[in-house]
Amino acid sequence: MRHIYKILYVIVGVSIILYFISSLYFYYQEKPEANVLLQSLPVVQKQTRLLVIAPHCDDETLGCAGVIHDVIAAGGQVMVVFMTNGDGFTVATEEQFHRLFLTNEDYVNSGYARQSETLHALHLLGVPEKQIIFLGFPDRGLRAIWSDYWNNSQPYQSRYTGSDHSPYTTSYQQNAPYTGETVLNNLEQIMLAFQPNLILAPHPADEHPDHASTWAFVAAAFMKLSKGEFVPGVNLYTYLIHRGDFPIPHGYKTDALLSPPKPLYQTQPSSWLQYPINSDMEALKEQSIKEYVSQIRVPIMSSLLYSFIRKNELFEEVHFPLITQIPLDVDLRNLDTWSNQEPILVNPRGVNPVGALEPKGKITSIYSYMQGNTIWIRFHIPGFSKKRNQYDVSIVTFSLSDHQMSREKQTVYFSKADTNLSPDDIVRYPDDVIIKISSSPTQLKNFLFIRVETKNQFGIMFNHTVWQPAFLSKF
Repeated sequence: MRHIYKILYVIVGVSIILYFISSLYFYYQEKPEANVLLQSLPVVQKQTRLLVIAPHCDDETLGCAGVIHDVIAAGGQVMVVFMTNGDGFTVATEEQFHRLFLTNEDYVNSGYARQSETLHALHLLGVPEKQIIFLGFPDRGLRAIWSDYWNNSQPYQSRYTGSDHSPYTTSYQQNAPYTGETVLNNLEQIMLAFQPNLILAPHPADEHPDHASTWAFVAAAFMKLSKGEFVPGVNLYTYLIHRGDFPIPHGYKTDALLSPPKPLYQTQPSSWLQYPINSDMEALKEQSIKEYVSQIRVPIMSSLLYSFIRKNELFEEVHFPLITQIPLDVDLRNLDTWSNQEPILVNPRGVNPVGALEPKGKITSIYSYMQGNTIWIRFHIPGFSKKRNQYDVSIVTFSLSDHQMSREKQTVYFSKADTNLSPDDIVRYPDDVIIKISSSPTQLKNFLFIRVETKNQFGIMFNHTVWQPAFLSKF
């Protein structure tokens, strides 16, 4: 058994070395501009009702501890919601129970342990236990639930806890099935009950699948409720935790400031905001982070957690684009027709090491028009015709009728020589591709999400976009 532990620690050690090598690479390749000046997040007030949504237990403290504390200190209200209990972190669970062959019950107990750490961390920030909600969805399972396990008739099963529903007695909905429909309903109910005017959620460009999927769920709930039931004037901002070029530099740097990753900042410089925190708050944030003992004792995680003890916190303001209608007689197959259209998505450089070897053939921007019930999408791909890449496009549409939400997912792919679209539904140019997605004329789509994965000739994904939402109609 001791030999097995030695092998495990060698693997962890190698992972740590690779982690710091990658950190040094991004430090020198993507070092933030020293003179970046960011506007500040609006000052919190007594009227502030802050809803923080975290994928795992600790993300709320890493990204938002200063704002959480100051809202409460100003007399405002705070609600913190956890999508998962972080019960799929095998290395931490092995360390907790001192064995390699873990049971489903071990993973559940690790989830309870992380809940306990959360209560202690948020108590230090002033959040009462009654304002903390654990949804109990599966760690490392949110991407599958968002994409493929939507209906309650087919729940996702966690490969860690072995359950297809929440096994926690502390969950917001007892025995909640692991489905997208349930996740969306839980978030909608909480938003309607709490009536926040400020929401902080994960950043769409976060490289952790649970974080990116949490963003998609929050955005879908927000867009659904924006019809009119929701309190007007709600501000939605996102916070970033996991990305290879953030935070730079990594590690315990209490005198440093957090700066946005250069590729993200260059794409949307005006939407990034900072929230300065003073020395006392910085010390309190450090104390709160140290309550997450299960994460601190994993070296690679402790370095990440300590990287957020800085003199500020970072947020990006969210804007949802509207895909406009265009007359039926306009020829959208003609590339010139799109010349004055604003993109619904600008795709920054990613952090996939394989992508560094693929300088061309990446999607840089996406545009869209509506023509009746038909969705037209243009992809700008410099070097498209010179590369043998495949582009897998996932489109999720939502329709709202009598307060009932229906969802449809379509997946299409194309390359310069192949596609699953009909010949009439795709037009290829040297640096652009235009596709047409038809939908039922009886059901009006209200909003959509689109995500594209780019794979090279060997089938290796080297770039992907975020889950980008957009309104299809004003409703």
